[in-house]
Amino acid sequence: MFVFGSKCPSCRGTDVTARPAASGFAWLPVIRSYGCTRCRQQFFTFFFVSISREHRRFPRKHLPAFFLARISGKDQQYARIKNISEDGISFDQHYNAPPLGSNELTVDLYNCNDGSSLEQLPTEILAITEYLLDTNGIKTTVLNYSCRFTNLTQAQKKVLRSCLNQFGT
Repeated sequence: MFVFGSKCPSCRGTDVTARPAASGFAWLPVIRSYGCTRCRQQFFTFFFVSISREHRRFPRKHLPAFFLARISGKDQQYARIKNISEDGISFDQHYNAPPLGSNELTVDLYNCNDGSSLEQLPTEILAITEYLLDTNGIKTTVLNYSCRFTNLTQAQKKVLRSCLNQFGT
């Protein structure tokens, strides 16, 4: 995705911060690397065009509503899965839910239909975004957690891939 001007290609925001040059073309003086402070999208500018950068290696998929993310910790919590890939997961949680302990947590994929689960998926929180959800006139603040899977075993990768192929759309 690209836009004209020095603004974020995703949200069109102008509140951006400079990032260290890390691409192969960084030695060119006309290429600058930025990050959006509002939506955390990374992008670079080439002359007067902003172009987004995508780090995902696998496509995001949506699971049916009967799949939930179960978050291990002091209090076991459940969250609605927004999207998932072989690299990571994004889930929504109510604003008043107990805060998660740290940036590293363990997530289980729980199937409410048959009670099966893929357990102990180590994840790292990359971003937390707050947004307002309006459902039938009732407004609720929701936190969206964007996480990536870290150090999955071969068995976990295989079962996750199978689950995504079977249920993901």
